[in-house]
Amino acid sequence: MIYSDTVRYALLALAYLAMHRDRLVKAEEIAKAQNIPKPFLSKILHELSRRDILNSVKGPRGGFSLKVDPEKLTMWDVISIMGEEYRFQACALMPDKCDVYETNPCVIHHRWEKLKHQMIDFFKKTTIQDLVSIEERHLANLLS
Repeated sequence: MIYSDTVRYALLALAYLAMHRDRLVKAEEIAKAQNIPKPFLSKILHELSRRDILNSVKGPRGGFSLKVDPEKLTMWDVISIMGEEYRFQACALMPDKCDVYETNPCVIHHRWEKLKHQMIDFFKKTTIQDLVSIEERHLANLLS
């Protein structure tokens, strides 16, 4: 995978919260709906709250809600918030050497650089709302 389970779970949780913007959602509900281990998800949700992406309300009637517009929050934003931009700086064959040996890069360096830029561009252009639209279509297909 090109990013960790942490980012994947954050994206799934954010999409779920965007689908349910009209209410507070408990971590347990998200974990069950998205098949994410609850302890892991709780850490992610608290980090997103700390980063001003989510509102967090404690107590029996508490839960989480989006603090930001899902049309403005991109996949790249989430990758960056979770500190994983570094995954897109490495080379496919020689993770540390391509930058060091710019005069003699590995055999796929230029092709890999082009692909990395395409992926980053995709992540920068794909919003949480886009993920919601995909999920809604998926759910509609399952129910029909």
